[in-house]
Amino acid sequence: MCEDMVSALMKGEMVDEVTRLPNGKLLARLKESADENLWAIKIHVEMKGLDESYKDIAISRVASVLKHSVRLPKDMVFRVGERDFVVVMADVEEDVVRIVVDRVTSNLRYLSLRVGDRTVDVVPEVEYGRLKEI
Repeated sequence: MCEDMVSALMKGEMVDEVTRLPNGKLLARLKESADENLWAIKIHVEMKGLDESYKDIAISRVASVLKHSVRLPKDMVFRVGERDFVVVMADVEEDVVRIVVDRVTSNLRYLSLRVGDRTVDVVPEVEYGRLKEI
């Protein structure tokens, strides 16, 4: 990652306010300069039973599960949309990516999310490929 991206990240310019994860702007810049060694796991989460007034709390919990499901500090988790995340992995074989995909999917499915007086079911949709392809 080039120095200006790191600087922008450190200053909070490319950080999602709710999750404190790098945001889609930083991912777009990374994608522009990406080589073939970068894999991406794209995650969309549906939250059944969620009262929208608690959305930020629920998204923060999902982000926390994602951060604990990847190989920190090797992998980066980005929030790229309201309920969309991307994990970027460098210099790994596809079998390692599949292991992380399985871990992310399982951890999100088994997330016991209680927000307010409701239980929220998290339903992840996960796909992966080379960063330039996703």
